Amino acid sequence: MNLRQQVEEALKTGAWEEMEKLVAENSRCVRYLLGMTYHDDAQRRQRAARAIAIAARYHKKLVQKVIRRLVWAMNDESGTNAQTAPEVLCAIAEEQPEMLLPFVPDLTRLAADDSLQAGIARTLRKVTQGCPGEVGQRMSRALAETIKRGGCNGR
Repeated sequence: MNLRQQVEEALKTGAWEEMEKLVAENSRCVRYLLGMTYHDDAQRRQRAARAIAIAARYHKKLVQKVIRRLVWAMNDESGTNAQTAPEVLCAIAEEQPEMLLPFVPDLTRLAADDSLQAGIARTLRKVTQGCPGEVGQRMSRALAETIKRGGCNGR
């Protein structure tokens, strides 16, 4: 059985110890799991999202890139269907909330999209619970940078 099949089988059966072993030993699992987050079956998507969150324990830089891609995908400019992105981000926030801190300003802005709002709100709530005080600091810094660059009409 190849790696993709092993990942699919572990997801299908909910074999979390096996999944953790697979992602710990092979970062390629993240690519397969990310693809599975677009599946029609909600349970499969949720399990894939949780497995990506588990992979964050072992492959922080790779999962940070995944987060960056998902945040970009939620922007209108990307032209991507990102309806499942908040689900993945929320799972990561449950496991490693500090990984999402750099993206709090972007997530807050993206929450204006009605189709993403509930999932992003859950994600931000998890980050706030996991990193109390840090979210406000990130937002204050982002606002200060915007003003410094002349945003908000320099006021």
